[in-house]
Amino acid sequence: MKACVIFHNMIVEDEQDSYDLALEYDDVEDSIPEPIVRRDHHPCYAAYFRRVVQIRDPDLYVYFQWDLKQEI
Repeated sequence: MKACVIFHNMIVEDEQDSYDLALEYDDVEDSIPEPIVRRDHHPCYAAYFRRVVQIRDPDLYVYFQWDLKQEI
């Protein structure tokens, strides 16, 4: 294990000048936009929760079962 770590460090040391950094990390910190946090509900989630409430309604569940049996 020690030999692997030493070998890895030798490779990194040898190739450190050949690495081109894609990002300048000093410049990136100032250019990151602030995240937009929305507190309102998304319409897709609202529709999903409405359907969940409908499906968990015991009377509607029985109706859906009956309707499915009639369809089959």
